[in-house]
Amino acid sequence: MQNNLLETFVTVVECGGFSDAQYALGITQSAISCRIRDLELALGYRVCQRGRSGFCLTERGQIAYEKACAMLRRVRDFDAELTELRDTITGELRIGVVDAVTSLPGFPLVAALQRFLGRKNDVRLEIVVASPTDLTQGLITGSVHVAIAPFKNKVAELSYTEVCTEGHSLYCGRQHPLFDASADAITPEILNRFPVCQRSYDTAAGPAFGSAFPKAVVANMEAMAMLILSGRYLGALPDHYAQGWVASGDLRTLDHPELSWKSEFHLAVRQSQAQRRAVELLVKDVLSSAGI
Repeated sequence: MQNNLLETFVTVVECGGFSDAQYALGITQSAISCRIRDLELALGYRVCQRGRSGFCLTERGQIAYEKACAMLRRVRDFDAELTELRDTITGELRIGVVDAVTSLPGFPLVAALQRFLGRKNDVRLEIVVASPTDLTQGLITGSVHVAIAPFKNKVAELSYTEVCTEGHSLYCGRQHPLFDASADAITPEILNRFPVCQRSYDTAAGPAFGSAFPKAVVANMEAMAMLILSGRYLGALPDHYAQGWVASGDLRTLDHPELSWKSEFHLAVRQSQAQRRAVELLVKDVLSSAGI
């Protein structure tokens, strides 16, 4: 089931204009222009400005784009559910994870994907990397089907199953004043004496970080590692992610019971939705890979 006008509109927005969209859609720019014009006539307002000044959405066009994306996702899921009545694994499967988890010991997704993709299927797979907060919202709205992350704030609409844990510690770079400090100098009070960088989403901060005021905020682990490696900031990293830099002498673990902690990773799905077969099978494969 397709809506050519909405599909065309969404593609044009995602391509940034008519020129690139013609290759994605396989039709001419004039045909795209006709479809956008027909959409605007049906809606009764302009969705975009186009011309020599370039392409941009109108205010109402931005709202229409967001609603069109949500509707098209629901239509594709509906198509998949109908097709699965033929006992075929098909449709889209959107999986959400946080960043820097490939090296996490016990993280079950890679093994689960090997099991899942070993079956005959016609699934279009999409992996979304985002914060736990964004993944929670995606699960609720249906833009994500399954997510694995350290969900600190759980919501009633979702079902959670713990699948693994991740160790975190405080680190400093080679150029930091604490890199050669004695073990006695490593106390929680150092968080008040040196600049600290933290993630914009606070999912795994240990107890000592509760009073720390970050001097820098990052959105992902790679940015966090850059700031710590600069020698100007202290920051927390997953131990598995930092291991290589510690081994090379570029990072030091600041050992102290209050500066190390563990976070629990959970597999999360919506409770209320009737799960599609692809989702059910992936959940089964994740739990099996986690030994659950």
